[in-house]
Amino acid sequence: MTLDIASLQVVAALGSTLSGLLHFFPGIASREPGRWPYWWGTGKIVIGVTNGAGLCFDGTRLSAAERITDVVLLVGLCLCIHAVSIFARRRPPTLILVLLAGTVTLTVPFILFGDQDMRLLVMMLGGTRTLFSFTAAWMLIHIARTENIRTAWVMGLLFAASTPVFLTRATLLLVAWGDPVWEATAQIVADWSVGIAIILGSLSHLALLLIDAERVQRALSEQVSRDCLTGALNRFGLKGLEPGLQGPVTLLLIDIDRFKSLNDDQGHGAGDTVLRLLADLAQREIGEQGTLVRIGGDEFLCVLPDCDERAARAIATALSDRFDRAVAALVDGPCYPALSIGMAQGPVAGSLDALIAQADGAMYVVKRQRQSREKTTRAA
Repeated sequence: MTLDIASLQVVAALGSTLSGLLHFFPGIASREPGRWPYWWGTGKIVIGVTNGAGLCFDGTRLSAAERITDVVLLVGLCLCIHAVSIFARRRPPTLILVLLAGTVTLTVPFILFGDQDMRLLVMMLGGTRTLFSFTAAWMLIHIARTENIRTAWVMGLLFAASTPVFLTRATLLLVAWGDPVWEATAQIVADWSVGIAIILGSLSHLALLLIDAERVQRALSEQVSRDCLTGALNRFGLKGLEPGLQGPVTLLLIDIDRFKSLNDDQGHGAGDTVLRLLADLAQREIGEQGTLVRIGGDEFLCVLPDCDERAARAIATALSDRFDRAVAALVDGPCYPALSIGMAQGPVAGSLDALIAQADGAMYVVKRQRQSREKTTRAA
């Protein structure tokens, strides 16, 4: 069964050019660091135009125009890899960069001054495109692993799948070189490899755009779920946390005593500094075993799954002591803020509201005890 490669190449050329234009014009005015849409769009336009121009040649002998077209194609591939590296916020490993540079350095002179036989050129370009596809796959999978973006997994696997396709075509042409028995069969399989590569390439035209959409969605979700002053989760973020809590949970509800007096005496800037200090200290104390939530103006909640009472009290005591030392060096005035911390334990029955209410009651007991001690001290 033969495959109409020419028709697929037309579709690939149009798809690459159009997707390039979709990236290029917004990329001109883009404020993205490094302007990856501009470089990706430029590369895709170059690849689409050169693929379309390749249909104008008869495919038997290499002309000067065809040689130049193939060199320009390599430029387009390099631009796309540059765009992916900007998008991934890191360069490919040194070994891959060396292989890319070496391959391009060897391929360009061969294209311009090499043998007239088209098959040898196809093998060289196939090997080069294999390396480019592998590099793009490596960087997209890196994005998927480090940022946990599912679209990056899909697109990375698409590029990874095209890597053996290009390699298969180049290998088949090399194995069947000069052997009439294998040449026809190898050409059919090679054509199918090209067809599969074109389909995979067409699916990946909008790869970075789709990954960026998921990246932006995650960033927006993170902004909505977090308090912009302290970086702790807010109440909306707490609601998203609740479904994942299983088994017993310990809550520490933290309130800053004399916080209003601090704001009145030294201004809201001093209050904001104390809030950030508390959030930083609390996050250090709970580490990876819990989550910090800002549930009100000067109230924070430490959510500690699978944490026993002894460990939770140790965290509360250490946090209170560290806060007292830090705030004494930070705040000027006779009346320093202090922490009242209430604790509650129990299972999560679909919501933390009941446990929060218990922790709130325990916090007010601690606050009243502190106030009673202070009155006794002043009276003495």
